[in-house]
Amino acid sequence: MWRRHLHQHPSIPLNDTNSTPTHLTGDEIYKRATQEVYDYCRKHDLAQTWAYLWNRWYTPKQWVLWARASCDAIPHTKTTMMVESTWRSIKRRDLHQFNRPHLDLLIHIVLTNLLLHIRRKIHYILGQRRIGRPRPLAKWQENLKSEWENMSQPDEYRSMAKELACLKDKTLKSNAKVELLADIEAESAQAISLVAGSSANIS
Repeated sequence: MWRRHLHQHPSIPLNDTNSTPTHLTGDEIYKRATQEVYDYCRKHDLAQTWAYLWNRWYTPKQWVLWARASCDAIPHTKTTMMVESTWRSIKRRDLHQFNRPHLDLLIHIVLTNLLLHIRRKIHYILGQRRIGRPRPLAKWQENLKSEWENMSQPDEYRSMAKELACLKDKTLKSNAKVELLADIEAESAQAISLVAGSSANIS
């Protein structure tokens, strides 16, 4: 019931069987939702529950904070989604070494790290990046850069990296690992023979 009240919106028609869809206004949705909760609590003798729901959720001041029907457009974010995401970023990025940090440390981190990060992100979204700062690489440029850096490494280093990745991969079975390591060794031997052949031709 509460979830239905959360998602109701004047732009979303009711799930009725009429030929023309029924749209309720924001005030009608609010009155129906409040009346439904009140009737349910009265029917099941839940006076304390109704007092809590009314004071914390269904008063006009609280309703506009969480119900989508209070907005003209359909919001795609929920009540505490952005706050929880921001707090999770702070804990993982800035407070991972601190257990129960003091308030002054938290305020310092918010002022020096979080606000700077948010402002930089807003400037990036609005296209107001600092003049002279390079734009991020496109997807094909990232792939080209990755391939270029990979091919610039010596053959021995690339073979060793492939072998380590194969040995660390816990999803591969033993037979598959043996076959993959054999392929890597054959590829390395082929590359060495090609280098030796080209050197002989040059000499």
